[in-house]
Amino acid sequence: MRSRLPRALLIGVMVVVAATATAVRAESFQFSDIAGWWSAEPEYGGERSRVVLHFLEEDGKQAVRISLLAIGGYEVPIGSVAIDGMTLDMKPFAFPLRFDPQHGTLSGVMAEEAVPVYKIPVEFRRIEPLAKPVPRTWDFPRPRVRWTFDTGAAVWAAIEHDAQSGLLFVANDAGTLHALDSKGAQRWKFATGKPIKGRPAAIGDCVYLASDSGFLYKLDKRSGAERWRARIDSGSPERISPYKEGSRWDRYGSSIVADGKRVYVSSRDKTLYAFDLATGKEQWRVQTQDMMTATPALYRDTVLFADYKGIVQAVGASDGKQRWSYDARLPVAGDLVVDDNRVFVGSRTYDLIALDAANGKELWKHYYWFSWIESPPVVRDGVVYTGSSDGVGVFAIDARDGKLRWKAAVPGWAWPRTAVGKQLVVAATVGAGAYPGNRAGSLVAIDRASGAIRWMYLDPPSAETLAKKAEWGFAAAPAMSDGVVYAADLQGRVYAIECDAGTCSS
Repeated sequence: MRSRLPRALLIGVMVVVAATATAVRAESFQFSDIAGWWSAEPEYGGERSRVVLHFLEEDGKQAVRISLLAIGGYEVPIGSVAIDGMTLDMKPFAFPLRFDPQHGTLSGVMAEEAVPVYKIPVEFRRIEPLAKPVPRTWDFPRPRVRWTFDTGAAVWAAIEHDAQSGLLFVANDAGTLHALDSKGAQRWKFATGKPIKGRPAAIGDCVYLASDSGFLYKLDKRSGAERWRARIDSGSPERISPYKEGSRWDRYGSSIVADGKRVYVSSRDKTLYAFDLATGKEQWRVQTQDMMTATPALYRDTVLFADYKGIVQAVGASDGKQRWSYDARLPVAGDLVVDDNRVFVGSRTYDLIALDAANGKELWKHYYWFSWIESPPVVRDGVVYTGSSDGVGVFAIDARDGKLRWKAAVPGWAWPRTAVGKQLVVAATVGAGAYPGNRAGSLVAIDRASGAIRWMYLDPPSAETLAKKAEWGFAAAPAMSDGVVYAADLQGRVYAIECDAGTCSS
């Protein structure tokens, strides 16, 4: 005969099982409990930025979309939702958040894919559905174009205007340097055979040019005759186009700096080179941990430079021996700039960093939410001006303490260095086809004092460009002089744009 549990014991077991089930239910939740819209405003470095999550059923799956208002990205799909106890996570991008039904919050830290390096706390609360804003219209006065010149290939390298000769130096992806006069007539050209991504540098009676051909060229400024060439790349990998797997977004290349004895250039082959100014003979070289696209800077008797690992270094100008180093933690792609006793560095950590140029000590940082800082800083009258990447803005930052003076919204990626005159900051922007948020290519003139836009040159892309989903607009840093702004676009056209001499004087 089968034995039976006493009735009292059976009832006790049932009570325990029921209590356990209730506890399990209390320590878990359903997707329906969090479906809908949630908003947060995380803070870092004294700056806040709004983030919105939308949990919804989509094609039979529990999905999530994100909106990052600072970069104009709305309802971007980021994957599916997995629930484990009181925590939800998102796949394929890890973004764990803990649900607190009592307080009505989802809390955690910002996802690394959105915010690299820093662990920034975030707390979401329910909101009404977020309406996508109507795209901004850029209705500003349009400047007059005095002349144009077709170089035949996309221009990424910054434009160099030489005040002494009046010549304009423009280099393109076909590997050709064009020397133009003030009326847009070509005086001479020089072919390197490979794309030129770094600014031609006019110094004395010569212009220096670094090319993906692997050489640094010294050319006569007035004739284009070659004085010397020096090898600056002994085997760096080919550039991988943006949006393709493995791309490191190395759109630009190093230009040169020079003192009275030597010329210095950084290379994608992980080397800083020093050459004799007169002969081009190599004086010394310094190996780094990763490739370099940032133009070095000079401070007293040192050369400052940075690589894609984020290491900023100072070495002796005469011997290349290290003086100090600083870890910016992620790639430094844009040029270093020295002003007074500070060196300014833009990092892919979203930080604009000011260091003591003498010892590498960090003085301050200014955080740009969700935006790499590729745009080389320009310092004038105690203010640092930079463009931004996904931040789609131009920033004016106090050079002493890193405080924001103003931010001007612009139509596209402001990767290039800005041109800063007495009254205006002129920024170039790049547009793209399909992208989370509108991006348009333009030239924008901004009032230095207030950050207000004064004029804008913006043309829609061609049907061919749209069909290719290619970048368009102005990727080259502009130059300004005596009432004229010089710019070049990704179609290879050079523009001389009229601007009031008082506002566009350098």
